[in-house]
Amino acid sequence: MRSTAWVEQTFGQIPYTEGSKRGSIVIAPAWTAANIIVVPNRWGIRSYTGKLARIECHRLAAPRIVALLDDLERNGLLGLIKTWDGCFVPRHKCWNPTRTLSRHSWGIAVDLNASRFPYGVRDWQDSRLIATFHRYGFEWGGDWSTPDPMHFELISLDSVPSDLVGVKIVVRDKLVSTAGRIVAGQAEGPLAPILAALGYRVTVHEEQQKIYVYPEKRP
Repeated sequence: MRSTAWVEQTFGQIPYTEGSKRGSIVIAPAWTAANIIVVPNRWGIRSYTGKLARIECHRLAAPRIVALLDDLERNGLLGLIKTWDGCFVPRHKCWNPTRTLSRHSWGIAVDLNASRFPYGVRDWQDSRLIATFHRYGFEWGGDWSTPDPMHFELISLDSVPSDLVGVKIVVRDKLVSTAGRIVAGQAEGPLAPILAALGYRVTVHEEQQKIYVYPEKRP
């Protein structure tokens, strides 16, 4: 496991306040807009609720997640993922506010098959799944002294898959962001600066965890 100092230096220091739910946090919207992107779920992976439209993760984790899921699909191994149980989840470790932030707060950790492989149980996920995550820079939590066999965490950026690269977002010939990304041929980018450049007003309601968008000049 990498140190918190390495995580903050690599993925950014998170500005946050404590959330209303015990152990949760509320991250400053500007940090989320600049660092968290959305990857459409084109692999048909299911969550514990049965539906998973998209995957939210750190912009530096996204290329590896896309590449490893493509790898699993290509090799007929996607069925090893019974449930996708969270990636970007702003919270403290184990939902304990006295502990440091979970790597899920950065969107650089993935929980898989949680009901079958709960925290604290020394049990093995399929070795082919573990090996695939290792190839793309992820550590498996099942190897830790207190095992977390559902957990896979990004610990290496030695190589950068080519299917997601940093790009500039230009609206009406004006540069509005340098945090754009191309994921599997699809454009992704921070919402607020793009909408503002198009003449919309963006209001963030942290308590409701909603973003409201209005035209600047409403009738």
